Amino acid sequence: MSAAPERLFRQEALEHHGRSEVQGSLLKLTPIWARVAYWLVLVLCVTVGVGLAIVSIHDYAQGPVLIQVKGLEEVSATSGGRVSRILVKRGQQVRAGEPLVELYSGGETAELERANEEFRAQLAARLLDPQDGAARQSLASLRAQLDLSGARLSERTLKATVDGWVREIRVREGQHISVGDRVATLMKEGTESYALALVPGQYRPMLQQGQSMRLELQGFAYLYQDLEVTHVSDELLGPAEVKRYLGADLGDVVTLTGPVVAVEARLPHDTFRVQHYNYRFYNGMLGTARVRVRSRNGWSMLIPAIDLLRRDRG
Repeated sequence: MSAAPERLFRQEALEHHGRSEVQGSLLKLTPIWARVAYWLVLVLCVTVGVGLAIVSIHDYAQGPVLIQVKGLEEVSATSGGRVSRILVKRGQQVRAGEPLVELYSGGETAELERANEEFRAQLAARLLDPQDGAARQSLASLRAQLDLSGARLSERTLKATVDGWVREIRVREGQHISVGDRVATLMKEGTESYALALVPGQYRPMLQQGQSMRLELQGFAYLYQDLEVTHVSDELLGPAEVKRYLGADLGDVVTLTGPVVAVEARLPHDTFRVQHYNYRFYNGMLGTARVRVRSRNGWSMLIPAIDLLRRDRG
């Protein structure tokens, strides 16, 4: 009879394995701070990802802004000369045709007096001899000369063109002025102020009426006013065209290096409030304007390719 086959494991090993003993656990080699840091980083990544998906980031078209007042009437000199008298004061109410400034008119006054004397003398001669044809022709000529002298003298007095208030006096007594020089600014009834922003021309396709504009006046930092865009120019304006558009007084107040778009927003009031004080808007005040043109979430800002994929799908 052959011998029993040998077992693979010894009897002692089998008995030890069959005992109900508590088996040992794996070694914990990772420190506690590493596990805590892992979960913190995971939570932070999830929070940032959700935040980038939810939060909207706005793009702004930014540029200089000038305060403009609609309803101002400029009174210009119709003849040159030296300012003799200023007949009104700033803030005074005037009527159309009321004298504002007088220019020196010594020569015009003397010419009118001479023409008047000649006219009277010729008129007396005409009354003495009504049949004198030469006197009749001379009287008509002197009458025309008298009217011309009166018109020239009238031009030496600059008058209000509209009803309103004197907003600004631009000359002083004794000053020499030329034809076309502005001597006064009148403010008519129903004037309104608006902000004229000059933003880069690249934003023109994204600009339209009804968008939000944020105004910050120069010298009043962090004093923001939220306005609504009321008008956008159809064409781009170059630096030279902007200078012509703003006029001689304001053409040099802004420096531009490229084409811009003119964006207007009406101001709700003629004044603004700073620390319990009300200040008036004045024509030509400078500031900065920011017009919100679009909004995107954080992922689109971080990965621009997302916008490209959306356009392709659209």
